[in-house]
Amino acid sequence: MEIRRALPSDMDFVTELERQSFSVPWSRDGFVFELESPYADFLIAEEDGEPAGFAVAHLAGDESELFNICVAERFRRRGAGERLVSECLRLAKSRGASRMLLEVRASNKPARALYMKAGFQVLGIRRDYYELPKEDAVIMERELEEK
Repeated sequence: MEIRRALPSDMDFVTELERQSFSVPWSRDGFVFELESPYADFLIAEEDGEPAGFAVAHLAGDESELFNICVAERFRRRGAGERLVSECLRLAKSRGASRMLLEVRASNKPARALYMKAGFQVLGIRRDYYELPKEDAVIMERELEEK
C-alpha cells in the first residue's frame, strides 16, 4: 500500500467513493477546495496503482484536524486506513501541529478502533452532530509532541 498526495485526476475516484460511503457526502467542490488549500494534506492510498482510499487533514494554527477519511470496501482491513492516518499524523507534526483532532460517528466502531490504535483518545461528545441518521460524534485527539 502506497500513500501519495492527491491530484486533480483523483477527484472522480474521491467523489464517487465519498458518495458510496457516506449519507451526507462532501461535494466535488469541497474536495477541490482542500486539494488547492496550502493548509490541507490530501492523500491517496494506492495498491498496485489502483486508488484504495483517501484522507484529508487540515492545519489550523498549531492544530490539525482529520476532516475526512475513507477506504473502498474491497480494500478495507488491508492497512490503507492505518497508513493514511499515520501519514496525516506525520505531516501534521512536520508542519508544526501539536495535536490532531477528529470527529467520528459514535456507532462507527471500526473507525474508532483504528483511531485508538493510532494513539487517539476520547476528548468528548458532540450531541446530534451527524445527520441521516442523527447521531452523536465522538471527539478524539492525539498529541503530536512529547510533554
